[in-house]
This record gives sequence, C-alpha cells and structure tokens, in this order.
Amino acid sequence: MKVIILTLTILCFGITYAQKEGQDFCKGIPDGAYFPLDIKEKKLLWSDTFYFEMFEKDTIIKGNKYLKFKQVWEKGDSDILLFREKSGIVFQYFPENNKEIIRIDPSFRPGYTWKNELRNCTFTLIGYDEKLETPYCQYNGLLAIKAEYPKVTYVFYYQKGYGYVGATKDGKTISAASPEWKD
Repeated sequence: MKVIILTLTILCFGITYAQKEGQDFCKGIPDGAYFPLDIKEKKLLWSDTFYFEMFEKDTIIKGNKYLKFKQVWEKGDSDILLFREKSGIVFQYFPENNKEIIRIDPSFRPGYTWKNELRNCTFTLIGYDEKLETPYCQYNGLLAIKAEYPKVTYVFYYQKGYGYVGATKDGKTISAASPEWKD
C-alpha cells in the first residue's frame, strides 16, 4: 500500500511539474519582443521533420553587427540566418543576394505588406492577438504574418519574448516550437 501511495504521489508531482514547465514554455514574456534575438537555442518541428536553431556568433557585414544563427535539420542539412536589430526593427541579411529585408517592424499594423529578398513572396501582417494550437501549447496573443509564395501560403506565428512558435498551411498546424530538446 505504501508503494502505491508513493508511486501516485511521485506521478502527481511529475504531472504537476510537467504542466508548469509546459505552461512556462507556452507563456512567453508579456513585455518581450515578438522577434527576440537573445534566444540562444530552439528545437522546431516542421511537417514530418525538425531542426535545431542555435546562436553561433556575432558577425560584422558592411559595418553592421549581425547575430548569426545556424539551423541544423534532422538529416544534417544546415542553413545560416543573419539578424540585426535597430530601434526595435529586426532585419535579416541574405549574403547570397547581398540583400537585407525587414523581418518585423513594431510600427507595422494589420494589413501592412512587404516583400522577401527575392521578391517572390508577399508578407502581410494579420494581427497581434492571434491564436495557434500546437501539440505543446494553446497560444493566444500572437503576432501572425501571412507569407504568400507562388505555390503555397503559410501563416507564421510569433510569441512575445520567445519569437517563432509555429506555422499553419491551409489552416492546419505544420510547424511548432518544441520544449523537447532530444532528437
């Protein structure tokens, strides 16, 4: 009997602790930025695969200091992302095209549109109080940006203090930030 009570107590404590951890992960930081550059590592699910995004180092390009992030995909492919922030505006630099675009500007209002570096995608800010359900969280108060490419449209979601938390395609969640770091 003591073993059963002890087991139930440990199980209840574990569930309570896991819920708190999950709730903290899902909560973000209410006064944080929607695109914070101080997050050093994330695991993100995308469709039927995943990738890790990790801060690597600061890089100077054309006199601007960029934060260099590396995305390493499940099968080993990798991408480099270069971001900088100035007066709350987050810029992304694309060395292969020698172009910089605005990723997000806090002055953008719903309906505002802009293009990507190749000009083959139109971004539209949907709103700042959007919702998204992922396998880990039910988010509220998210920034949502629609990305219309020639053959596919996504909606990307950002949480204050954490940044990117997921995406939808045709109204279905296809991407989510994961609190689980293991493969």
